Amino acid sequence: MKRIRFLSAFVAASFLLICLVLVYLQIVRFSEYQRLSQANRVRLLPQPASRGLILDRNGNLLAGNAPSYNLLLVPEEMRAESQISLLSEVIAIPEEQIKAQIKSKNIVPFTPLLLKEGISPEEAILLGQLKYDLPGVDVQIIPKRQYPLGDIACHLLGYIGKIDAWRLERFKNYGYKSRDLVGYGGVEETYDYILRPEEGGMQIEVDSRGRLFRILGLKSSRRGANIHLTIDIRVQRIIQEHLQGLTGSIVVLDADNAEVIALASSPTFDPNIFGGQPSASVQALLTDSGAPLFNRAVSASFPAGSVFKVVLAAAGLEHNKIDSKSAIFCPGYAQIAGRRFSCWTSHGQQDLVEALANSCNVFFYNLGLRLGPQLITRFAAKFGFSQRSGIDLSAESAGNLPYSLWERITRKRQWFPGDTANLSIGQGEVLVTPLQVARMMAAVANGGRLIQPTLLKSAIDPARDLELTPPPPKVVNLSLKEENLLLIRQGLAKAVSSPTGTAHPLADVGIPVAGKTGTAQVASAQSHAWFVGYFPVDRPRFVLCVFLEHGGKGHNSCLVARSIIKQMLTEGLL
Repeated sequence: MKRIRFLSAFVAASFLLICLVLVYLQIVRFSEYQRLSQANRVRLLPQPASRGLILDRNGNLLAGNAPSYNLLLVPEEMRAESQISLLSEVIAIPEEQIKAQIKSKNIVPFTPLLLKEGISPEEAILLGQLKYDLPGVDVQIIPKRQYPLGDIACHLLGYIGKIDAWRLERFKNYGYKSRDLVGYGGVEETYDYILRPEEGGMQIEVDSRGRLFRILGLKSSRRGANIHLTIDIRVQRIIQEHLQGLTGSIVVLDADNAEVIALASSPTFDPNIFGGQPSASVQALLTDSGAPLFNRAVSASFPAGSVFKVVLAAAGLEHNKIDSKSAIFCPGYAQIAGRRFSCWTSHGQQDLVEALANSCNVFFYNLGLRLGPQLITRFAAKFGFSQRSGIDLSAESAGNLPYSLWERITRKRQWFPGDTANLSIGQGEVLVTPLQVARMMAAVANGGRLIQPTLLKSAIDPARDLELTPPPPKVVNLSLKEENLLLIRQGLAKAVSSPTGTAHPLADVGIPVAGKTGTAQVASAQSHAWFVGYFPVDRPRFVLCVFLEHGGKGHNSCLVARSIIKQMLTEGLL
């Protein structure tokens, strides 16, 4: 009986101990074991895919992908000092740095650690040969964005970089993750959602130490869609060649539908230096006083100068302030409210056609006073100034027109006749972008249709065998009378054909051109130089705007335009 009682007591004590252990594990240490249990979860070992290609209107490659090599390391499989020493010798990284990098990463031991991005092909081959000497070391091949033309069309294309905190917070609901590469600037940013690949990989179940337990399945990656732009890279090369060593921008639009044929800003940058670890080259770009990352064609606004006179001419004709017979005598200056406003020379008797051809300030001073600032700004807004054009590029500037409705209501500033005189020749507070100026001239060339400029021609998704066509651009009919447009076109054509015309250097390019020059004065600095025009005159095909920041007289922009058109003719692009 003693033995039976002892055995019963032992069994009871054992059950009590088991119960106490269960209580301890299930209640006292519940949170700890729950955390460990949650570590047994499904993970996705990523398989990166290629970003979509960017091509010009003729199928020429503007942005593609090239193989890049990343060095991965599983820390638990590399313990020996000799192995770390050999790896250090191969990839030229000090041993202590490798050890510190492994230690500093808050990782699960059996999860691969990205030790180095962008190793050379020679290093990748050598590591492959040393596979058995370096267990736990693997080379991952990933696609890297490549711009084969270097800085050509860099402001149009943009570049690729790691997603920042602002974009991650904004787009996290769309599947973006902290390690993703996204587009910055240009069409890379605007159409990131089209170009962006869909990442795949292997779904695995791991234990609490991160070790592979079983493979659950595979998810195939899918490359991004390809996009075709309206750009003609042949024209793009020409305009960038003519901006070398200069600061400014050049825009070429299709006169009929406002498709962007070419758009350049200078200084330029090489987008190939982005997409990896921060480098000295990137830092140099960010601190460059010339602001090479800044797209002067779209994001910068400048005084309009005399190209603004086209707006005055249209407003005066449409509101019957002048007609084809109206003439004003130009003695070389105008006396307005006791102040003398000069013209660049004495033109004598000038009608509208001659005033546009000769860029007579006195004629437009008088016309501006007849119109008044409210009517001028209203008509300029009708031509697309002081508002974004809607082009598919980020950070577009709206520019500025003075004498706004808000200024008039709040009476924050006084307005004098001299302000109207400055406004009439595009000076004062008038700020425009080169794209806006080109768009205005396209409306004159195509019969009065103000069209939203576009860059996207089409998008093709090869994975789904699907072609995406963008919606048609917005078109605003300015409802300009044909006879008024004809007068303005005559003045722009005479600016080139007349020996006294301000754009006369374009008379010998081999094709009839119409256009307007502008010299926009800047306080305490050299003037900006403008030229905007279209060609051929009889059937306008292209609109060309040349802007040289602090480039001096409009004549200088005219010379650049002359050389561009001649080269386009030589290369059979006209």
